[in-house]
Amino acid sequence: MAPMDRQEVETALQAANVALAGQRRREASSFASIELRDADPTPAEWEIIVTGLVGLFAVVAVLVAWLY
Repeated sequence: MAPMDRQEVETALQAANVALAGQRRREASSFASIELRDADPTPAEWEIIVTGLVGLFAVVAVLVAWLY
């Protein structure tokens, strides 16, 4: 799972707060903060490798489609 940037996190929290307004608001904020604390902002090594392989595959697919 790709890490979310700060703006996406704030948007998600706002949406959760709006959706769960009222009595459940504190519970939703607590749950969201737990989820965000566990998120790692740096990508894992395998994520970088897979992203590179997907990019390489896309370039090769475009070249093959263009040449044939």
